Amino acid sequence: MKPFFEKLIPRTGESFRCFDRSTVKSVVRWHRHHEIELTYVPRGDGTRVIGDCIDRYTDHDLVLSGSQLPHSWKSDDYQGKKYDRHQAFVLQFSPEYFGDQVLTYGEMNDVIKLLRNSSRGLWFPEETAIGIGRQMRSLVTAKGAKRLIGLLSILHDLSQCTDAVPLGSPWYGAHSTSPTSDPTEAKIRQVCDYVTDHLTDPELSQRQLAALVDMNPSAFGRFFKQVVGRTPAAYISELKISLACRLLIDTEDSVLSICHRSGFANLSNFNRRFRQHREMTPRDYRIRFRDAS
Repeated sequence: MKPFFEKLIPRTGESFRCFDRSTVKSVVRWHRHHEIELTYVPRGDGTRVIGDCIDRYTDHDLVLSGSQLPHSWKSDDYQGKKYDRHQAFVLQFSPEYFGDQVLTYGEMNDVIKLLRNSSRGLWFPEETAIGIGRQMRSLVTAKGAKRLIGLLSILHDLSQCTDAVPLGSPWYGAHSTSPTSDPTEAKIRQVCDYVTDHLTDPELSQRQLAALVDMNPSAFGRFFKQVVGRTPAAYISELKISLACRLLIDTEDSVLSICHRSGFANLSNFNRRFRQHREMTPRDYRIRFRDAS
């Protein structure tokens, strides 16, 4: 199932959108848009879908969704109703909002990193969510330069949170084209891009990736785990499962066909790996996603 594309237009005299979702008659649907979105749900329960991540949400749910990342929130209180009017404060702005010149300022380094990491979706803990939610409430009615100051304040505070949790799998951030001058990030990006392009190649290995960046395989393994937080083998396995999730969502292909298209040699290994990553079978994942979105 393809996500619905939304074209967002700010109100006259405003350069970005910030509103209370409960005041809008909106149909629940899995959708995407060019703008980066910050969503805060002060009260409520339901199902949240960010990329290929399906989770339950509760009070003080705060998520930053990157550009073109499919997402939806489905409230339990509005099950079966045409419109979902549960309260949520939503902030939406273009990835190009600050322009090339502003992004060169040293003061923006943490914010740039935050926006880059939002490509997979970021969930923030309650202690951060409550403070950010308070600022978003004020931003809904702010006018003039106070809106710009409020947006910068929110992004700064988010960028200082060290406990944000990525939601979607690495596949959703694998094609990010954000430039970087950091040699470590450039090297990791080179490896990750190569993995993405050769994901179903049976010859793909740690030795091959190490040679790509002219490193000893053992040293490369330590380097990769230190930067990415998982071994190269674990990263490749996670990406294969991510690809399988997208095929389960976007196509009507059989589970066996998706198994092979995702680079797995046999169905039993595919099912076992899928359960390890998603805690459900591929068939159950497809059913649950369609129910949620």
